[in-house]
Amino acid sequence: MNSKKEKIVIYIDGSNFYFSVKKTFNCKIDIEKFCKKLAEGYDLIRINYYIAPVGEANPKMYTEQQRFFEKLKKIDKLKIIFGRLEKHKQDGKNFYVEKATDVNISRDLIFDAIDDIYDQAFLISNDGDFSGVVSSITKKFDKKIIYVAIGNKKSISYHLKKVASKTIGIGKRFIEDIKK
Repeated sequence: MNSKKEKIVIYIDGSNFYFSVKKTFNCKIDIEKFCKKLAEGYDLIRINYYIAPVGEANPKMYTEQQRFFEKLKKIDKLKIIFGRLEKHKQDGKNFYVEKATDVNISRDLIFDAIDDIYDQAFLISNDGDFSGVVSSITKKFDKKIIYVAIGNKKSISYHLKKVASKTIGIGKRFIEDIKK
């Protein structure tokens, strides 16, 4: 009997993850515990955490984020992949738009599938824009993409749920053990 565990890589859309957890559960969670719990029974190859760093223009936010990055760097098998924030102006007000995160996640999902890094990819994002790449990977390769949905029915992606190999809904019971 073959008891070889399936290889998984966890892909976390950092900003989407943070705001989904905050909005749904109104708490901060331990990312290391979250990933370990999610990966129980699997061979965890890597955790990719995608985020756009804030600039030094906001010293408080910058310092908090740098502390957060230092904590992430201590997590075994976790790799931080940086996007960028682009400044825009509308009606005289400045705002920032996260760029490159979706492209980076999509690129890594595809190349990791090609390189046979994972048997299953756990995608943590409620962004329906990933439905195209998820559908393509599951059709082209012998890979499963697991959509890890955080939030209520309004916030989870119908499009991702439709094309993913499986959807795992993260609820209060899962979160209770990993709150900070």
